[in-house]
Amino acid sequence: MDKKNNKFLSFFKKEGFYVILFVCLCVVATFAAITARNNSKEAATETNKSGVAMNINESDKSTTQMPDAEQVKKPATSSNTTGVTVPNTKTVTNTSKVTFSNPISDGAVSRVFSDGSKPIEIKGFNVWTTVVKGIGINAKKGTTVTAAADGKVTEVANGDEFVGTYVVISHSNGMKTVYTNLDPQVSVKKDEVVKAKQTIGKVGDTARMLKFESYAEHLGFQIIDSKDQQVDPSKYIKFNTAAK
Repeated sequence: MDKKNNKFLSFFKKEGFYVILFVCLCVVATFAAITARNNSKEAATETNKSGVAMNINESDKSTTQMPDAEQVKKPATSSNTTGVTVPNTKTVTNTSKVTFSNPISDGAVSRVFSDGSKPIEIKGFNVWTTVVKGIGINAKKGTTVTAAADGKVTEVANGDEFVGTYVVISHSNGMKTVYTNLDPQVSVKKDEVVKAKQTIGKVGDTARMLKFESYAEHLGFQIIDSKDQQVDPSKYIKFNTAAK
């Protein structure tokens, strides 16, 4: 028995360090395994918690954010006085009402309307032209010419011998009025704002190609719509009985 104890003690003395080291390694490995298992459980718990939180957030989005998205997609609207709801747009249609008056007091139509699509005969020179447009209003040289409506003078110039000196006035509804065969000494200038019935000049004889026509003494008058189309002034102005 003593011999066995002596052998054990002798072995422990020689190999004791390694035995203790082995035991320590076993303890460390066991502790690491337990720690890893606990961490795995905690991670699983955290994952479950984050999943719940995510579900809650998604639920909030469906109840609070969706209405905002729908509202953005809907066009802005406004209600007019008739109770009809109409979309708001950046393009605004100009609906300003403009009333035109006769630019020659009591003037009558002496040359019928022409929109320039067909040539008319200038008998005095035996020529045909599409330059002469609008109507002719009977008026002697020196007769006062007034603006047919409020507006802004956009052009004052000398045209060819079919037109002569002329003035163009733009109006708030997008239409224009043109006054031709004026005396060169006009009373307005470009960019000047004018009122209805304000004097803009006098009838002249600058449309020299028309001087031998039956309507030679006249004011050339045109109305051009917002699409740059000639319109018969008689649709907007009540003229006296046509001059003989």
